[in-house]
Amino acid sequence: MPSSQDRLAIAEVVFWGGTALPCSLYLWVKQGWLRLEWLFVFILASLRVIGSILQLQQDDLGPPSTSIAIVNGIGLSPLFGITLMLVHRLCVTAQHQRMGKIAVFLHVVIFGTVPLLIVGILKIVKSGSSTTLGVILAAIGLAIFLQVYLAQTFLVLRAYRSKNVLKHNSLAIALFAMTPLLLLRLLYSALSILVTSSDPVGSMAAQVVLAVLPENLIALVAVGWGLLNMKEPKEQHNGYELS
Repeated sequence: MPSSQDRLAIAEVVFWGGTALPCSLYLWVKQGWLRLEWLFVFILASLRVIGSILQLQQDDLGPPSTSIAIVNGIGLSPLFGITLMLVHRLCVTAQHQRMGKIAVFLHVVIFGTVPLLIVGILKIVKSGSSTTLGVILAAIGLAIFLQVYLAQTFLVLRAYRSKNVLKHNSLAIALFAMTPLLLLRLLYSALSILVTSSDPVGSMAAQVVLAVLPENLIALVAVGWGLLNMKEPKEQHNGYELS
């Protein structure tokens, strides 16, 4: 009989593989290759499908899988990629070009931090305990993610005050809905890596409430907003692209 972790992995494969993957690919092709938020949804969905398949192959009585720990650990980066690209679109809509460039710069910060997290996770998992160096590297990486989260939230609030955003209020609402969900996911990463590093998965309840649901809801909100706003005026459509 499948364990609770295996049942969760099967549900993740169905959700990400059956919903997020095809929808994000459709939006990416339909709206243009420069709409990178859909690429990040596609990357996140791919990571979750791969991680779930690895989980199904994992021996419940065996040691923690390094591959699963890495896949789960870097899942935050495409989540930030999704929200930051939507923040970029909101800033461009509000005619705050400088803020849009800041959002692009934050992408560089996020993906530049990924190797730091990977090294920290590897050292924690391989040692089987909270090694000092591994925890320090992971803590530095998560601290950078937190700073990016705060900067991203400031950009959303600042852009929302613009009168130009009123025409695209749905995007601001979508971002406001994603913001607390992203914070929950960030909190889970901190708890799983720094507090319960000997068991990166943690309890099932914590994993579902703090990791699975926030990720799924962020993807659903982003894809749902994208599908509902397929028909945009062409002059505005070009203005959202990464510049």
